[in-house]
Amino acid sequence: MPTSPLAAVTAWVRGPGRRREWRRRVLRRGVAAACAAAAVVGVVSIARQPGEPVVPVVVASRPLAVGEVVTAASVRLVAWPRRLVPPGAAQDLAEVVGRPLASPVGLGETVNQSRFNAHSLLAGRPAGEVAVHVTVADDGAVSMVTSGDRIDLLGADRVVARDVLVLRVERPLRTDFGSVIQGQGSSGGYALEGPGLVVAADDNTARAITAAPLDASGRAALQVVLRGR
Repeated sequence: MPTSPLAAVTAWVRGPGRRREWRRRVLRRGVAAACAAAAVVGVVSIARQPGEPVVPVVVASRPLAVGEVVTAASVRLVAWPRRLVPPGAAQDLAEVVGRPLASPVGLGETVNQSRFNAHSLLAGRPAGEVAVHVTVADDGAVSMVTSGDRIDLLGADRVVARDVLVLRVERPLRTDFGSVIQGQGSSGGYALEGPGLVVAADDNTARAITAAPLDASGRAALQVVLRGR
């Protein structure tokens, strides 16, 4: 009577000289491989139904780390069934290339908009701009500025920064006793007391701002001039 292939494999695995532990390891690996293959076949059969519309979706070509800037080589477009596209999934490489990730993305995972920090101060700004923090000695100067304003920063003898955009205004909040409870000098803020600004600037302007001389209190000796919108 001919021996079936399954019986032959079983006889070989259980043959003389085979250690019990080795047999168990071989069997475990075989079962795992069979399960993985079955899962892939199942997913493909569910995802691809005849005649179902598909759309392009951006997925990671390799594992991507937090803070890594997405490049054209690190992502690719694949066709996904429209009904299975995750909410917020990018469908064009231009939506993600050049942007730093706020959370990791695994190989083959969709690159969603939630993977990026939507609240970045530089979101939507030109790629060459940086954000610069400026401590300001004059509370009154900061009180007239709001986010979105454009200002000049003047040094003692020259214009340090011209027509820069204000991204954020920092005003300390003090108690009746003078303690800073929010902003610079608070337990969660900066070491120095006083107001400050965060502005968008190119590299040269940023270097000029950070190189400005400091006053006796350790703040930049700069005057704020508000420009009309």
